[in-house]
Amino acid sequence: MNDFLRQPTHRYEDPLSRVWIACAERVGFRVERTANAYASANGRGTILIAADEMLDPDDSLAQMIFHELCHALVEGEDGEGQEDWGLGNNGGANPWREHACLRLQAYLAGSVGLRDFFAPTTDFRVSFWGSLPADPLAAPPEAGGRRERSCVAARRAAWRASLPRWAPLKQALASSAVIAAATPRCMTAETQVETGTPARADGALLEPTPSLWSEVATPPGRHPAGHATVAWYFADHGCADCAWGFSERGVRHCRHAPELRVPDDAWACSRWEPAEELDCLTCGACCREAYHAVEITSREPVNKRHPELVVVSGGHRKLRREGNRCAALSGGNTPTEAYACGIYEDRPRTCRDFTLGSENCLDARRRVGLSL
Repeated sequence: MNDFLRQPTHRYEDPLSRVWIACAERVGFRVERTANAYASANGRGTILIAADEMLDPDDSLAQMIFHELCHALVEGEDGEGQEDWGLGNNGGANPWREHACLRLQAYLAGSVGLRDFFAPTTDFRVSFWGSLPADPLAAPPEAGGRRERSCVAARRAAWRASLPRWAPLKQALASSAVIAAATPRCMTAETQVETGTPARADGALLEPTPSLWSEVATPPGRHPAGHATVAWYFADHGCADCAWGFSERGVRHCRHAPELRVPDDAWACSRWEPAEELDCLTCGACCREAYHAVEITSREPVNKRHPELVVVSGGHRKLRREGNRCAALSGGNTPTEAYACGIYEDRPRTCRDFTLGSENCLDARRRVGLSL
């Protein structure tokens, strides 16, 4: 027996927790444990997470931090400066914003096989998360399809996650997948006895609550072009039927990485979009908030035929705008209402040169949250 008490010089930290605390710090947030909230943000750079003893058995500090970072991505910099991301304590007044966060969470976690492992802790886990389709950024056609509000917000957030500031998030997900791959999925009966699993009066072991690690899935593979993770939920599709695949001199390419050759039989990636759904009438991106102005020349027919739509300022002629859209654009007031151009036959050359499925088209759709 020792004659003195050992003085510890270090403390153990859960590696998954450490990964996500560091991730939050690197993107600009401090994580603080508290007994006064389950999960919150103070609008001044601090994320508050309940102490371990307050968390549910299927919660983890890592998942809680990840969820809050998804909120930050959905709400953007304006939301970061508001308490609880501007949602209030439960987001009940704006459920679509919480839905967008959960769609993003499922999309990002699914890319490394941790969608079920990183499931949310809130009541939305039952009411919404469980009903998400395999593609979490999709909504049924009757709900608006790709234009459904939470889907649009989630795609915008996913694009934001690809910006340099958020690189630590991608690294944290990759590190989490490495830890998950090295962690046993379940315990043997012998281990259950050794770790004190409760037993019945007759000595038989009670059925233990399954470990959350059993929810880890094999991460999907990589797209042949290397720019996106293969989405297992698009297993029946590939670059050949994607809106952003194109052929040049008999060689297939992708507009997300046009310099690379893509095999004809390449699997779909997480950015896959059905080619048949690329339709101006369901998009309208180039005519609304994707761009701020359409310049025209003095010789364009629109000057004489629709003078009420022409604005001259500083020597430049532009089509008039109403709010965030071209004044000639109508429709699109609901996720299922089609868009229409009121001057289509007389539209300026700039509009005529903007072709469906082009690189500019992809850029416009990204800006409004219809593409990744």
